[in-house]
Amino acid sequence: MTATHYLVMDLKFTYAGKAGTDTDDEFDSFTDCALDALSELERVDPGLNDADITAALAAREMSISMRVEADTLADAIRIFSANVRTALHMVGCHTGGWPVFKPADGDSLPPARQVDLTDA
Repeated sequence: MTATHYLVMDLKFTYAGKAGTDTDDEFDSFTDCALDALSELERVDPGLNDADITAALAAREMSISMRVEADTLADAIRIFSANVRTALHMVGCHTGGWPVFKPADGDSLPPARQVDLTDA
């Protein structure tokens, strides 16, 4: 049963650009661009709603919130995390060290097989 989950993620950023260009105005612009990217993702996925960002400019911190339609909280967290990361990539942010979702048995993938369309 699909439910609406309201999620928030708190993030702290480290500036990696050209020296002397790390200003509060630049970080504010970055947060605006990130919100625009989240809005674009909402536009193409009706299961995402009400994206918002609040920021502490001097501390280089932002909180991202969004409503996510999903069957379970675990699914909602996965969808939310993937969309936040996608939005950050859309605005040129590096997300190294971000958690990676992979099969529980390590690096192996679930088995796949080819089927004829008449079998499907």
